[in-house]
Amino acid sequence: MNERSPSRAWKTLGAGSIVAGLAVSAILFGCESGESANGGAKDASKVRNTAIQHEPCEPKGKKAESLDANNDGKPEVVRVYAGNHEACRISDLNGDGRANMYEYFAEDGSTIRRREFDYDDNGVVNEIEIYEGGRLSHREMDTTNQGRIDTWDSFDLATGKISKRERDSSLDGRVDQWWVWTGDVVQVAVDRDGDGNPDPESSITIGANGQPFVDGGAASKPDAAVAPTPSATATTPPPVMPSTSEPTPTVDAGPPGPAKRGGAKR
Repeated sequence: MNERSPSRAWKTLGAGSIVAGLAVSAILFGCESGESANGGAKDASKVRNTAIQHEPCEPKGKKAESLDANNDGKPEVVRVYAGNHEACRISDLNGDGRANMYEYFAEDGSTIRRREFDYDDNGVVNEIEIYEGGRLSHREMDTTNQGRIDTWDSFDLATGKISKRERDSSLDGRVDQWWVWTGDVVQVAVDRDGDGNPDPESSITIGANGQPFVDGGAASKPDAAVAPTPSATATTPPPVMPSTSEPTPTVDAGPPGPAKRGGAKR
């Protein structure tokens, strides 16, 4: 069935990511701003759609098969059919009686085209994966548990590895962090002046060993100086770090209040 548990699905970063996260945070602090450094307002045309779009998978009124392996009256899997093929699947991966993963299939009934995850079982989707020909193509994530998309990932269809990440760290609907992978090396750039574009002078490169260093946009060099680790008293949390493996969980923002939740409910 190729299922992933919610706890496993957030484990993204490879070795050295924690060290890299601390060093990268020193560069990324202060990137969010309501106005650009030159006094101009941010470009409204670059506002992203941050709404979480849940695709319905409704068993009522349709042919459906339920699997209750432990006979507790709470099915772990519900397969919903359209005609004679499986259209979507609802899974309860932790046995609490609530859906936390949705899978959607192409017309052949077996090729995955979409997955959605609800990691905190509150009825709001946290992550959406889009597949092309059964291969992961794009991923949208709500990493802050605010009920809105803040991170967009792109994947190489040939290798299955992440190739690009765009992130809205200030939650204003505009991308202000860019991560681009070339092999095992990732270059990170931020928008500090609020013009909607990466600032080349503040970019850093993270090598294959997970060690970041400031490079002003240049390629990674083995003998480059490592960026200083920020003070432990810094109040801004480190950013979500990139990875070429599975995603690592961001710290949950706490129980979502009514005013903060804007995501698509199941």
